[in-house]
Amino acid sequence: MKIRAPSIIMAITLAALLAAACGGRSDGRIAFASDRDGNDEIYAMNADGSSVRRLTNNDAGDWGPVWSPDGRRIAFVSNRDGNQEIYAMNADGSEETRLTNNDAADGHPVWSPNGGRIAFVSYRDNNRKAEIYAVNDDGSDMIRLVNNGSLNREPAWSPDGRRIAFVSNRDGNREIYAVNDDGSAVTRLTNHRTDDWQPAWSPDGRRIAFGSDRGGNADIYSMNADGSEITRLTHRAAGDWDPAWSPDGRRIAFVSTFGRGYANIHMMNADGSEMTWIGLAEGSDPVWSPDGQRIAFINYREQEIYTINADGSEITQLTDNDYGDYLPSWGPAP
Repeated sequence: MKIRAPSIIMAITLAALLAAACGGRSDGRIAFASDRDGNDEIYAMNADGSSVRRLTNNDAGDWGPVWSPDGRRIAFVSNRDGNQEIYAMNADGSEETRLTNNDAADGHPVWSPNGGRIAFVSYRDNNRKAEIYAVNDDGSDMIRLVNNGSLNREPAWSPDGRRIAFVSNRDGNREIYAVNDDGSAVTRLTNHRTDDWQPAWSPDGRRIAFGSDRGGNADIYSMNADGSEITRLTHRAAGDWDPAWSPDGRRIAFVSTFGRGYANIHMMNADGSEMTWIGLAEGSDPVWSPDGQRIAFINYREQEIYTINADGSEITQLTDNDYGDYLPSWGPAP
């Protein structure tokens, strides 16, 4: 019987996950969370679904795996010590290291492009909301990047590692901001009476795709990295969200309810043209392979992981069991 993914205090959006994810069909691995052995643990498998290996093994929950850019390490969230903390381990599950240690919840780890730092969301410092922090991959040199007592979430590193985009409700509703990697120069990028969320940097760092309600329903927009030239990319009577750039920056995969009333994977050019439905129905959480040829996603009704070619051909089911497999992250070969 399928059981749902754990209730995670800080929602983990694969988008984010996204900038540090992905690997090819003949190399690289897909990490994911599964409760197939009685509780939530981290697993990894080849890009064709073979050689599944359990990487974590304890009585608590482990979830939210994110590959380092070089494919040698995996950051993840665990409640093994009584509350949510950030951990990292080698790609084979060895040398688990606890990176955060406090009485509050930490989650949503995101690797910097050079693999040396991890940004994350924390409820520490007596803040009932959430703030953005960064820490070295060995747990040292932790700094607080955002400090204003409001809800700050969804950190996303710029490709050059100098800026972090994030979502905050400090001005009354959810807007997108950016901050330097040392916590300086917080800049508001969007300014609208409705909500903006899920910032995703283009691979060249020039544009940021995001979700917004400003058009009357959830649509995907993009803007320059400084917040200028906001462009609406989707214009449909449906919900569109979770943008994920292809590695070459030419296309964006996303989730949409268009045409079927339930979520499935769609594709469009970076300017919003040539929009197509590419995936199995009931798909979510798209992540690209680094060569841009395939996309991994979840069939959320089955709670199984699939891949599909970027043109919509060759759907392949990678996992098949009576439990839940979710939160995939596609890492390159080390």
